[in-house]
Amino acid sequence: MDAGIQDLPEFWRAAPRRWGHSLHSLCSYFAMFPPQLAHFFIDWLTQPGDAVYDPFAGRGTVCLEAALQGRLGYGSDANPMAVVLTQAKIHVPSRRALFARLSKLESGYASSTVSANDVPDTIAMLYSEQTLKQLNWLRNELDRARDVDCFLIATILGMLHANHNKSGPQGFSISMPNTFAMAPGYVARYIDEHRLQAPEVDVFAMLRTRLARLDLPAVKLEAGRSWAHDATASPPPWLIRRRPKLIFTSPPYLQVIKYGKYNWVRLWFLGETSAAVDQKLMASASLQRYIEFMTSVSANLRRIVAEDGYACLVIGDVRRGDEDLNLAQAVWDGVLREQGWYLHGIIADEIPQDRKVSRIWKHNSGRATKVDRMLLLSPNEQRLPDVVPPSWGRSTFADIRK
Repeated sequence: MDAGIQDLPEFWRAAPRRWGHSLHSLCSYFAMFPPQLAHFFIDWLTQPGDAVYDPFAGRGTVCLEAALQGRLGYGSDANPMAVVLTQAKIHVPSRRALFARLSKLESGYASSTVSANDVPDTIAMLYSEQTLKQLNWLRNELDRARDVDCFLIATILGMLHANHNKSGPQGFSISMPNTFAMAPGYVARYIDEHRLQAPEVDVFAMLRTRLARLDLPAVKLEAGRSWAHDATASPPPWLIRRRPKLIFTSPPYLQVIKYGKYNWVRLWFLGETSAAVDQKLMASASLQRYIEFMTSVSANLRRIVAEDGYACLVIGDVRRGDEDLNLAQAVWDGVLREQGWYLHGIIADEIPQDRKVSRIWKHNSGRATKVDRMLLLSPNEQRLPDVVPPSWGRSTFADIRK
């Protein structure tokens, strides 16, 4: 074990609470680690031009931080929503292209010719009639295979539901009880109990305002790749040949989160169902099944990472009865040691209670992690580079091209 490694959290904890590029907040996502964490390890363990890979890409935090530091960000995920969000952050269209596309979409929209009759009642209850028509039309017009459209889709996903404040609606829907969509029945009762009325908002106007507040590049940024992939399946040959210098990721924990269940509204916009998405994703209370899952994942990662590279796995403790299970240690003991990984250390990072996503569960919040642990690994024994404390200046797309 490397000396002093347990002191590393003081470096990313020193960053401002709201630090990070505006694109990090494009759309909320469960179990998202702070950009400060990814920034620190990318800055420390890689050089400009290196590739960084996240096999559980989520909202694309790692890939965006890699791009902002002049690296290539590769991100895969079995969740189609994660693929869209990650793609939007590594293939970022120019401001001009986005506004031009939005204007073209708006000019092509005609309310009298658009119907929302095919929209499920569970979706229709959230929006006014005109807003729903606009959303349904955009849902059918936008093509996620196109970078400009993919970015607009990701922006819409972040605005599909939100709370309201004194300044008015922050999203297109009724004021939702939480950042994430609770079960349809719960939301229906919430609407009825609070006598909520869907706001009359113009989707095009709100998108234009949202885009104007983002730090968008003057020239299109292409800094990596995003694709749909099950991390237990064999990695693509091109990625094995590319040999990323750093794998930085947070695998799913033990039955803490149902990504599809709490994103059923966003998945509707993508033409997906929550049940189909959750069926693809790892979610089990069985420690044995989780160990088997991580055995397959880590074996694939060992095939991918550069011989002189690093892997950092962020794995939080989980509640098992009246005790917390150190899942990271269980993965090291039951999987990684036997596969021949070299362990630099397991770094404990306590999560402040006010930053836990689990607070939306109220009385059930104790089941979520209180400590994140980072398994810092190498495929072979090697010395870690010296740590240079980050300055925590805000990165911009303009900085990449200097």
